[in-house]
Formats: sequence, C-alpha cells, structure tokens
Amino acid sequence: MLAAYPQHAAKLDAAQLTSMLEVWQEDLADLPDDLFIVACRNHRERSQWLPSIAEIRASAVSLMRQASPADQDWNEAYSDLQRLISSVGYTGKPDFANPALAETVRTLGGWQQVCWNEDPEGVFRGQFRDVYQVVIARMERKVQQSATVREFIAAMTPPANGQLPAPNDTQDVIKRLAEGKRV
Repeated sequence: MLAAYPQHAAKLDAAQLTSMLEVWQEDLADLPDDLFIVACRNHRERSQWLPSIAEIRASAVSLMRQASPADQDWNEAYSDLQRLISSVGYTGKPDFANPALAETVRTLGGWQQVCWNEDPEGVFRGQFRDVYQVVIARMERKVQQSATVREFIAAMTPPANGQLPAPNDTQDVIKRLAEGKRV
C-alpha cells in the first residue's frame, strides 16, 4: 500500500512505518486476504491519500454490498416487496433474496402486517424508505466493525432482565479486552 503513496511513506521513519504496519495488521486481520487486497485497490483507484483503517473497512463493506442482494436502493426493494405481496399473498411465506428487505418487513410488524397495511400508499412508502435505510446502515455498521469491537459490544449487551452491567463489570470487560483476553 505504501508503494502507491510514496509522498506519505517518505514522511515516516522506519519506526513509524513499523508501528503503522503492526496496527494495520492487528486491526485488519479479520478481513479475508482477497477482500483486503481488493479493498485496498479500490481505495487506491479512488483516492490520492493514504487510507485510514476505517477507509479500508468502508471500502470492504462497499465491495461486499455490491456483491450482495442487499445492493438495492429502497425504491428497488419496495418494488420487490410489492411484487412479493402480489404473488405470495398474506397467507404465504415469502422468500426474500435481500436480507435487508426481510429485516425491514420484520421491523414493520411482519409479513401479514405489511400485507394488510391500510395506510395510504405514500405514507407506507415513506415508512418503508425510512426503515429500509436504517436497516442498511445498521447492517453496514456491523459488517464494518472488527471482531474485537463486535465481541466488546456483545459483552456489553444487557442480560435478559434488560439492565446494563454494573460499572465495575464494564471496567472489567474493558480491562480484559485491553489485555487481549476473551470476555
């Protein structure tokens, strides 16, 4: 990567380069090699600046979304929903190719609720758009996070009683993560 950005590499001494590469290896190790390579290339083709770790992860998410059935804008997903309603009906079980569409339907109350919706077309369409965009953003955010961050969030998830962990428990989780221990 540094060979593609000689203007930046020349500004760093050997210790800084080594430190930077170690951080990159640690923070990007969970990306499959082929995805990492193409995400870096994708960034190089679009930017004159050395990427941050977040930019490489964003590039990887963009590539994965382009290859996924979730690579639809909300209007395309809404058209698919209307086709499914017409062909499957409220008593059937739809087969969603797009996981974001499936989650949007679940969030809107489930398949039968969506089929029975009596809101004016424009109102329901607007609700669908808003929910679909939130679902896509949430999916992308989860994919962009490293395994370490996802594990930390999972450790912070409230127990079944809905209460957040006590502050001491939270500090313990943070300390164990910082030490590289499993939570």
